[in-house]
Amino acid sequence: MNGKVSVVALGSLAGFLALGDRYVMSTLYDQLMGNYHLTSTLIFSILFSSFYIGYTIFQLPGGSYAHRFGPSKIIGISLISWSFLFLILPLTRSFTAAVTIAFFMGLAQGPVFPSIIYLTRLFYSDREYGRASGVVSAVSDLSPAIIPFATLGLYYTGVGTSLPFMVFGVIGIAAGTVLLLMRIGYAGSPEKVRWSSLLGKRYILFGFSFFIYDYFFYVMFTWYPYFLKERFAIESNNLLFGPLPWITMAIGSIVFGLYMDRINRDALISEIAYIIIAITLIGMALSRSPFTFLAFVIVSLFFLDPILLASWRLSTRLGGEKSSSFIGGWMNFWGNIGGITAPVIVASLNLRYGLSNMFLLSVIAPIIGAITWMYMARWENHEK
Repeated sequence: MNGKVSVVALGSLAGFLALGDRYVMSTLYDQLMGNYHLTSTLIFSILFSSFYIGYTIFQLPGGSYAHRFGPSKIIGISLISWSFLFLILPLTRSFTAAVTIAFFMGLAQGPVFPSIIYLTRLFYSDREYGRASGVVSAVSDLSPAIIPFATLGLYYTGVGTSLPFMVFGVIGIAAGTVLLLMRIGYAGSPEKVRWSSLLGKRYILFGFSFFIYDYFFYVMFTWYPYFLKERFAIESNNLLFGPLPWITMAIGSIVFGLYMDRINRDALISEIAYIIIAITLIGMALSRSPFTFLAFVIVSLFFLDPILLASWRLSTRLGGEKSSSFIGGWMNFWGNIGGITAPVIVASLNLRYGLSNMFLLSVIAPIIGAITWMYMARWENHEK
């Protein structure tokens, strides 16, 4: 493989495993609870909270390290570290130890996506970045469609809970080793963007825009199985309703990546995408047929793709190529805060107002998202 193909392939695998390993834990939560002698899912959720705390706080330092030492090395070290911790997670019988492992897994995984943003930018020009990042995003999007079924398949071999963790852990360690051994020409240089600059209006607005994106993504990522079961008594492992939205989202990443490179109007596409997403939320609220509901979910996830790709590309434009991992870390830091708060807000709205009204009230999120891109469009052209 040539350098460009290798970068996209290994970056895609890293993204796939980064999301996929979380899905292994989610899929086998019942078995892990038994492993740690727990009966409360609320207590067990501390494991995921611990992971996301570590993951969030290491976004900016991880992005800075990627710039300083090279993104391929940082991704490689990150993959090996978190995969090893992931591998030993089911081997402990102490929940306190498991929470500690999850926290350090989050720390280890924190640099991955900022580093992928930078690594991809090193090999692809601005006019090629959409299609390259679209492939990386597409492979990551396939995690929710593939990992739960692969996990259950490995679990039901009878070997035990540890087998899925061992398989995906070994794959991650092998991929990380390959990245460490790759010879990628890279010359470090001082970052153009200082930490203090992130408090400027431009970077705050950009971070907040990604907060909105990840807020909505994690609403679907976390609550979609619940929506299916609560309203239509359909389990998320249904072969149609489970994987189809994520497969469609993966296709959307590639389609929009190619299209956005061609027309180079990222802000306008993101604004339109948010308006369509707002309409789909109203459709979800009014849906009484599971197939109608599925159609609206598919459309909403499909149109999330251009917003992600536009955000990734803008992170490489705001501070220049050399600061893209640092700005990407800032972007992901805000996004993770959105991801952490989304499940809590959705649960509160659902409890107080019911599922249909929760969807209707959630329309405010994409509306705010569209407004942020209207403002960012004013200086997007300057950054091209």
